[in-house]
Amino acid sequence: MIKGNALRHQMVLPQQQKIYDYWRSKCVGGQLPTRDDIEPHVIGKQLPTTTITEVCEGAERFRIRLAGTGFWNLFDSEIQGRHIDELPLGCRIEYWQRVLRNVVQNKRAYAGVTRPGTPNGSHLAQFWIRMPLSENGSDVNMILGYDHFVKMERAARSETDQNKVYA
Repeated sequence: MIKGNALRHQMVLPQQQKIYDYWRSKCVGGQLPTRDDIEPHVIGKQLPTTTITEVCEGAERFRIRLAGTGFWNLFDSEIQGRHIDELPLGCRIEYWQRVLRNVVQNKRAYAGVTRPGTPNGSHLAQFWIRMPLSENGSDVNMILGYDHFVKMERAARSETDQNKVYA
């Protein structure tokens, strides 16, 4: 469930690592943290693109319970209160449902990078992390999410720059 640090080492961005480390600090005694364990002031810089997603209908649907203001630019509207399958994500709906189901079924965090799939996000890379929350410490009923958006040209350039050697 909450063993090892392999996922952290796969994360490219320090912002992802910071929120992941915070979430891990709330996993006490092998128990998953609750929503109440997450203190907004501690993750203040990440709040604009942080979400809390509710697991609905036996993990068949997922509803955005809380969404930071950073998603307005991506969606041109409020996404809070809407189900994932109601958002204008195009073919990315199945991708996100699969990610969220994995978090629920495996009771562990997942991270990755994709393109948002929204009309306003076609030029962006979306670095994401999804972390399980539980009211009883075991069964996942909510998912803490953090997304960091980077212009594709900038993401490609920084990857190229990492391969350069300077003397």
